[in-house]
Amino acid sequence: MRQVGTIKELWRYPVSSVSGELLQQGAVSPNGMDGDRRYALVDAQSGIVAYPERDKRWQRSVFVRSRTAESGAAELLVPDHDWLDVDDPRVGEALSSFFEFDVTVRPYERTSAAGSATAFAVDRYDVSPLHLLTSASVDHLKSLHPSGNPDPRRFRPNIFMTADADVQGFVELGWIDADIRLGEVEGTVIAPTKRCGFTIIAQQGLDNDPEILRNIMRSGNRNMGVYCAPAAHGVLRVGDPVLL
Repeated sequence: MRQVGTIKELWRYPVSSVSGELLQQGAVSPNGMDGDRRYALVDAQSGIVAYPERDKRWQRSVFVRSRTAESGAAELLVPDHDWLDVDDPRVGEALSSFFEFDVTVRPYERTSAAGSATAFAVDRYDVSPLHLLTSASVDHLKSLHPSGNPDPRRFRPNIFMTADADVQGFVELGWIDADIRLGEVEGTVIAPTKRCGFTIIAQQGLDNDPEILRNIMRSGNRNMGVYCAPAAHGVLRVGDPVLL
């Protein structure tokens, strides 16, 4: 194996479709990062999970933040409110006021958090273990669209990797089926990450920019970044080497 870079950032998203938490280290398993995407925002009337990339009503979701408390509970920070446990009745009130329609939070049935829940969020996509993005891809997208800002937050990776100098372009798209080692964690690169309209929507410090996705479609066949499947339990740390 050869080193292709180092882990620069680790991200976890306790609640889908909202901003996540930046970590210094995170436990992973063959199912992905522990505590990632345990809950979803849901239209309380229809039961449909949030679709920011398709439904403009949900595009403000990225201004909501999520984190994992020391107790292990998932918490949300809705603008103009304090941090609240997702099970707090005030969360629905805060979200509904912010989105201007009835919104609630539900656990995904696949998560351990769903053990005693009576209503679950329905997965709207196949859940993939770990999403990895390289600085090479971000730099390449910037070269294609110099006036844009391809901030990694647009792409919501679990792992943002600083690529070594000889690693360039949308390089990780050529890693499919390759063995990979992330620090102490071994695994396999299993699939490219297909991009959607979430990449273009405005968020804190970033403008709405349709050219972000247009350039990915032209140069990456709509793909940028990859999904990795860990082979076993382990811990990822910022600064860990990435070997291929």
